[in-house]
Amino acid sequence: MKLPRLLAGVGLSVTVVLAASACTTHAGAAAQVGSHAIETSQVRDIVERGLSAAEAVPAAQSGQSAASALDPPELQRRTLTSLVQLQLMSDEARRRGITVSDADVASYYQAYAILQFGSVRAFERRAAAAGFAQRDVAIIVRSGALQSALSDRISPRLLATDAQTRSQYNSIVSQVGRIPLTYAQAKPYLARFIAADDRAAALKPVLDQAERKDPISINPRFGRWNADQFGIVAADGTIASSAVPAPTLDTTLQS
Repeated sequence: MKLPRLLAGVGLSVTVVLAASACTTHAGAAAQVGSHAIETSQVRDIVERGLSAAEAVPAAQSGQSAASALDPPELQRRTLTSLVQLQLMSDEARRRGITVSDADVASYYQAYAILQFGSVRAFERRAAAAGFAQRDVAIIVRSGALQSALSDRISPRLLATDAQTRSQYNSIVSQVGRIPLTYAQAKPYLARFIAADDRAAALKPVLDQAERKDPISINPRFGRWNADQFGIVAADGTIASSAVPAPTLDTTLQS
C-alpha cells in the first residue's frame, strides 16, 4: 500500500448511487468518496497548472523543460489519487475527532521541505518538476499531515529513537549545511518520518475500514481504484496508460 507519499502527490457532494456492491460516479465527477464527489474540472485545473509550472523548470542536462518528461494522463491519475486519499483521510480524521489546523499544515510543510529537500524553495522546485504548481502542493502536504495525525492516534508509540533522530539530523546538516530548524524543532518530525513504513503498516487496517465506510468509485476514464496500492491503476481502454507510477515526491523522509 502506498499512502500519500507522492505529489501524486489533493469534493463536492452528490448523491451516492449504489449498484450491487459498488458506488458509481455522476456525470462530471472524476471520483466519488462516500458522499463526496471530486469534479473532473478540479483535476483538470490542477493538472494544467502543474504542466505550466513544469514548463518553467529546465531539465538538469538536456535544457528541455521538466514538462517534456511528464505524461499528462499519468499526471491526471496521480492528481486524482491524491484527491481521493485526502478526502478519505479527512473523513476518517473527522470521525475520530482529529483536527489538523492550517498552522499544523504550515509547520509540517516547512519541516518536510527542509528535512527532505534542504529548503522550502528546493521542495517547491521539485514539486513543479513533478507537475504540481505551488498553490497545489498544499494538497499533498495536508495529506501527509493528516496521515501523521491519524498514525499518532493509532500507534502513538511507533516512533524513531532519540539516537536515530539525532543521527538523521546530523546527516542532513552535514549534507546541506545549517538549516532553520533546531534539533529540538526537527525531532518530532524526524521521529515520525523515519518510522514512516511501520506507521503506514499500522494505519492500513484503519484505512481499509474507512474505505468500507466511504466507498470509493473512480470514473472509468481515469482507471480504477486499487485498495492494496491505495491508488488508481490503469484499466483497459482508459486514458490511464500504466499502473500506479512510482512516487515522484515522498512526504516521508528517506533515510
